[in-house]
Amino acid sequence: MQPLLTLLQINDSMFPIGGFTHSYGLESYVSQGIVKDTPTATTYARDMLSHNIYYNDAAFLQMAWKLLEAKKPAREFQKLDEFITALKAPSEIRMASKKLAVRFLKLTQTLHPVKRCSNYLAKIQEGKLHGHYPVAFAMYAFAHGISLKDALMAFYYNTLNGIVTNCAKLVPISQNDAQKILFNLQADISQLVEQQEELDEMLVGLCCIGQEIRCMQHEKQYSRLYIS
Repeated sequence: MQPLLTLLQINDSMFPIGGFTHSYGLESYVSQGIVKDTPTATTYARDMLSHNIYYNDAAFLQMAWKLLEAKKPAREFQKLDEFITALKAPSEIRMASKKLAVRFLKLTQTLHPVKRCSNYLAKIQEGKLHGHYPVAFAMYAFAHGISLKDALMAFYYNTLNGIVTNCAKLVPISQNDAQKILFNLQADISQLVEQQEELDEMLVGLCCIGQEIRCMQHEKQYSRLYIS
C-alpha cells in the first residue's frame, strides 16, 4: 500500500464517517449574525485553526503519536482518552469526537485491519473508553507508515475543509470564495504544523471559550441543521 494514497483516502471529505453533519458551533455563530460573509468566515476559519485545533485536536493527535512511537502500553492510551474527554466540555463536542472515532475505526477496519485500532474500537464499544477521532486517526495513520508531519498537515486541512464547506452552506458564501479561503490559509496550516512540536504541554487543551459557548448554545437552539 502507498502511505500517500491511504492518507488521501482517509482524509477525503467524502470519506463516509459523518463529518459533514457537525458544524462545531458554527451554526450558532451564523444564526447570531457573527459569521455573515466571506471576511467573517475567513476570520472564523483562521481563528478555529490557531486558537482551537492547534491546542486541542491537533495536539491530541500528536500526543497519541508520541505514545505510539514510544510503544507505550494500553493504560497510557486510557489516560489520554480520559484527558481528552475531560477537556471537551460541551457535550455535543464530546459526542462528535466519539461518533467520528467509531465510524472511522469501523470503516478503516473493513479496508485494512490494524490490531491497535480494533482494540481501541472494542474498548469504546464496551464502554471502557470514550473514544476520540484524533486518536483513532493517529493510530491508523501511524500503522500505515504516514509521517507525523503529513498526518498533521492532512488533519488541519480536513478540518479547514469542513469549516469552509459548512460556511458555504450556512452563511452562505460562494464555492469560489470557499476555495479561496482554503488556498489562502495554506500558509497558516504549514506554520501551525511546524509549531506543533513546540507547543507547551501545559497549554494543551487551552479553552476556546467563544466557540465552546456557541456549541453549548447550539444544544438548545430552536431549529438546527447540524448535530453539533
